[in-house]
Amino acid sequence: MRRRDFLKRAGCFVASAAVPAWVGCGDDDKPEPSGDGGVDSGATYEFLQGVASGDPQQTSIMLWTRVTAKKSSKAEISLKLEVSKTDDFKKLEVDKDIEATIASDFTVRVLTTDLEAGTTYYYRFRAGSDLSRVGRTRTAPDKDAEVNVNFAWVSCQDYAANFYSSYRQLLNDDEKKPESEQVQFVLHLGDFVYETRDAGFMTARNDDLEPVALKSKAGKPRVVAEFPSGGGMTATGTNFAKTVEDYRHLYKTFLSDPDLQEARARWPFINTWDDHEFTDDGWQTQANYDRKASLDEPSQTRRVAGSQAWFEYVPAVLSDLGAGDVANDARDFKAVEVEDVAYTDVIDVSEPNNQKAIHAITIYRNLRWGKHVDLVLTDSRSYRSDHALAEDSSVNDLLTFHPRAALSKDAVNILDAGKTANNGSPPDMAGRFPNTRKDSEPGTMLGAAQKAWWKSTMKASNATWRVWGNPVPLLRVQMDGSAVALISDQLLLSPDAWDGYNTERKELMAHLRDNQIYNVVSLSGDHHAHYAGVVFDDYDAATKKPIMVDIVAAGISSASQFEEIAGAFDTSVPEALKAVAADVRKVIVYDSTPLGGKSKAVVNLNTLLRYGSKAANEAAASNDLDKIEAARDMTVNPHLRYADSASTGYGLASVTASQIGIELITIARKFTDIGTTSPGIKCKASFTIEHAASFDDVGLPEPTLEGTKPFPLK
Repeated sequence: MRRRDFLKRAGCFVASAAVPAWVGCGDDDKPEPSGDGGVDSGATYEFLQGVASGDPQQTSIMLWTRVTAKKSSKAEISLKLEVSKTDDFKKLEVDKDIEATIASDFTVRVLTTDLEAGTTYYYRFRAGSDLSRVGRTRTAPDKDAEVNVNFAWVSCQDYAANFYSSYRQLLNDDEKKPESEQVQFVLHLGDFVYETRDAGFMTARNDDLEPVALKSKAGKPRVVAEFPSGGGMTATGTNFAKTVEDYRHLYKTFLSDPDLQEARARWPFINTWDDHEFTDDGWQTQANYDRKASLDEPSQTRRVAGSQAWFEYVPAVLSDLGAGDVANDARDFKAVEVEDVAYTDVIDVSEPNNQKAIHAITIYRNLRWGKHVDLVLTDSRSYRSDHALAEDSSVNDLLTFHPRAALSKDAVNILDAGKTANNGSPPDMAGRFPNTRKDSEPGTMLGAAQKAWWKSTMKASNATWRVWGNPVPLLRVQMDGSAVALISDQLLLSPDAWDGYNTERKELMAHLRDNQIYNVVSLSGDHHAHYAGVVFDDYDAATKKPIMVDIVAAGISSASQFEEIAGAFDTSVPEALKAVAADVRKVIVYDSTPLGGKSKAVVNLNTLLRYGSKAANEAAASNDLDKIEAARDMTVNPHLRYADSASTGYGLASVTASQIGIELITIARKFTDIGTTSPGIKCKASFTIEHAASFDDVGLPEPTLEGTKPFPLK
C-alpha cells in the first residue's frame, strides 16, 4: 500500500495554507459553533472528544478531532477543516476537505503546513451543518527568534482517581495573565490514559487516606465502563485493556472530560508516553502485573493495540517532522501482525514479534521553540531492558513487598551494571539476591539507537537551553532505612525510574560532562509527586560533579505517591511481616491526633526523603517540627531541594536567555465536580535555574514557597 493511501485510511491528511482558501464576508449563512462540540437535539454529527493540536513547528502543526454520526454508522463522514487567524473565521487560511473513517475510529489528523512562524491560529471542523468547538493553537517562532518561552508540563491523568481540576486551575489562571506571560504549549510526559479499570487500582482517597466515591453533578459515578472486549484479568483481579477497541475506549472516556477537552483546545500539546498507554511498569512488550511470572506475560498484541490508539488520539508529528540538526528517527504508526510469543532475553530482545511491535511506531523526537529552547523528547519504555531485579527473584523475599519499589540501592546497582559490575568482576550475589545479571550487558533505559540519537541531539543543538522531556525522573530519590526495623539499608524509592538504570544514567551524564554540554534541564513526571534537585555525573562517587537539574511535576489527577506507598502497607505486606509493619509504616505515615496534631495521615514520607529515618521516627514520636529538624541527617539526599510526595498538580516553566523560572503547583484537591471553578492552589514552589558557563555553576537553590508548606517544612 502506498503511504498516501495508508495515511488516508489511518485518518491522516495534509492541508496547506499556501493553497488559496475560501474567503468570505462572515458566516451568516453557516451556523456558528455552539461551544458544546456540536452536540444538540438537531445535530447529525457529534464531536464528543473535542479538538486538539500538537507538535507546533515554525510553519506547520498537527490538527485533530473525532467525529461520529449521531445515528451510529460505519459510513465515511465528509469533513471540512477551517483555519483562520481570527476566531470569527471571516478569512480562512485553510479550507480543506477530509474524511473520517471507521478504520481510524473516525479520528482525523491533519498536518497543516505553510503557516507563519510564531502566529496564533484558530481552527474548527465542519461536518454537514454541524461544527466542532473552536480550537486555538500557535506555531513555533523562528529558530533564531529572541523570544521568551512559557509552557506547562503535565503527566499522569488517571480518570477514576479524581476530577481534572489541575487543568481547570491552569486554564483559569492562564486566562487572567497578560499575553506575554501566557502558556504557549503544554508538554505531556505520559500516562495520558490508564489501561486498567480495577476498582482497587483506581480508588480516590482524601487527605486522611479514606476512600471517596467520585460522582458528577448529576450523580453519575466517575468510572471507566467495561471494556468492549471484556479486557484481560490478572491473577489478582486487575481488569486491563487488551484490544485496540479497549484502548480506544479509554481515550474516548478520558477525553469526555470537559477540562481536558478545553486544555487541548486552548494550547498545542507536545506528547510522549510513559507506561500506562500500554501497561503498568512495562518494558518493550512485556507486562508486569503478576509478580511471580514476569517473563510469562508476553504482550506484543496489546503493545501494538496501545500504540495504534495513541497514534489515533494524540496529534503528534512523527514521520513528517521537519529535519533538524540530527536525522529524525520518529515514524508514524504502521499496522503489523504479531503474536504473543514468550522470550527470556532481558536486554536487547531479538524475538521477531517483539521487534515488530516496538518498531510499529517511533515517537522520540525533538522540536525547537525559538533561540532558547530545544525540546528533546524521549521514550523510556519501548527499548528499555527488564528491571534490574526481576519480579520472580523477589517473590519469596520477606523484605520485598513490591518488586519495583523500595529496593536496596547497592543490590540494584550491581544487577543493573551486569558484567561490568565491580570493575568487570561481578559478584555472585547482589545483596541478598542471586546476581542473575552477572553475564549480561548493563541495563538500558533508552536502547542503543535512541541513546545514540540523544547524544547526537544534545551535542548538535545550539539552543540556549536543552530541555529534556523525560517521562520518568532522572533524580536519585533514596530512602534512608538506617533507623527502620528490619531494613537498615539505603533503598531506592523507584527503580522503575532512572534509579534502576544507574549505569546508563552515568553514561549520559559523562557524555554531557566530557563534551562540555551545559544548560540541560530535565523535566519529568511519573512519580505523582513534586521533586526538584541536582543530577550528578555519579551519585556514588567520592567526588561528584553537578551536571544538570531535574524537576519532577506531580500528576494531574492520579493518586499521589504518598497515598500509594501508605496504602501498600494495608494491602501488600507479607503476612510474616505484619507484626513489624506498623513500625515500618510510621516513617511513611502516622496519626498525629494523639500527639495534639490535626492530621490522621501525616505525610512523613517527605521527612524520610529529606531528613532521614531518624527524623522520621522523631516525627512519629513527637510531631514536633523543631525536634524533627534537629534530628535531620544532612547526608540524606543532599541533592534534593524539594519533596512534596502528597501532591497533585503540574509544573510551569518560563525560559529566557539568562534563566528558567520554575513553578511547581500543588492544587487543593476537590472530590466533587466543581465545574469551571478553580480548586485553588494549596502550595506554589518557585525555583530559578541560572544559565551556567561551566558545570561548577550548576545548582538549584531552595524554593520560595507560597501557601501551605509540605510537611515537615515550617
